[in-house]
Amino acid sequence: MNRIDGSLPQGFSSLTSQADAGHAQSRAGTLMGEKTVALQGEISLGDAAEELSLHMAEKTEDKHHAERKVKADKPPELLDTSEIVDALAHGKDGDAQEKLEELLKKLMSGQGSPRQLAGQAFGDISQQYLGLQYALRQGERDGADPELLEAIRDALADMEIESGPEIRAGLNSLETAGQFADDAAGVARFQGAYRDLVLGEQSLGKTLDMALERFGSEDVARGLAQLTAALGHDLAAARPSTDANRLQALVSDLYQLEVAATVLENCNELADKVQKATGNRPDATRLMRDLVAVSGEKWVSESRFSGIAAQHGVVSLEGRIVFLTGIKSMLREMPVQIFPDPDTRLSIINASQEALDIAIDEEDQQ
Repeated sequence: MNRIDGSLPQGFSSLTSQADAGHAQSRAGTLMGEKTVALQGEISLGDAAEELSLHMAEKTEDKHHAERKVKADKPPELLDTSEIVDALAHGKDGDAQEKLEELLKKLMSGQGSPRQLAGQAFGDISQQYLGLQYALRQGERDGADPELLEAIRDALADMEIESGPEIRAGLNSLETAGQFADDAAGVARFQGAYRDLVLGEQSLGKTLDMALERFGSEDVARGLAQLTAALGHDLAAARPSTDANRLQALVSDLYQLEVAATVLENCNELADKVQKATGNRPDATRLMRDLVAVSGEKWVSESRFSGIAAQHGVVSLEGRIVFLTGIKSMLREMPVQIFPDPDTRLSIINASQEALDIAIDEEDQQ
């Protein structure tokens, strides 16, 4: 049987004695690469945790400043002032040059922070970015205060970090937006649509509905064509707004949307036919959006199409037959990619046929 002796082994006793003897003495060592000294007396775990937290906070702050220094040492690629002026001209803002000079004046006289003043000068973040680039270029040329120039560089770098894709989407679509729109408001609408397209995660149907909302039924086909052109510019840019593979896939998607928009233009012809039969003309744009909404639904019955007819004021039997015949034809011609899947497409078309059959049966019974 093993015997447990209450006495400690000699070696352990010796170590314990040495530890007790040195308890009141300071001991030196290293922690995380820095020299440390053990203080005399008792130290609570709470005190130790507080000291460690303060140490790590200092390290984090040092790292933050170091990262900002690297960021400032490597500013974003700058355009020439002439390139900036040309780019802003696409925005159709007749006061753009005046806004640039006013922004430069306020920055050089210290009337506010770079981002604050840029936001006051321009509403669009891409144009704010161009405005600060212009001020930086001019300031460098004129020998402005180095600290001010550094603040502008930091502001540009911060904008890149916070909103880089949005800024690049705006810059890369600006020329196409200017070709599409007649005024600054139109440019803003186009760029908003482009950002939603490349930075959002929408289905084709929702994208088409967005295009109808932004461009209207009369301009939707041209708007989609210009969005495709903007994608081409974005792909060719030195700094695309997002992954090139995604942009390339969107080019293919927009082709399908252009086909769908061409089909939906038949809504105007259908509205004319219904007006001729009933005296009431449905709203073609609203009808387009209704059909786009239906194409994205998983479970559709014949009552959905009867309801659409009623919502458009098509209540007479003759009018319903004309209306439902046109709807079924357009649904069949729309690209398969607009629908969630081929089976859903077939069920939606069958539901429209069922609604038409019911109307025809009612006519036969009269």
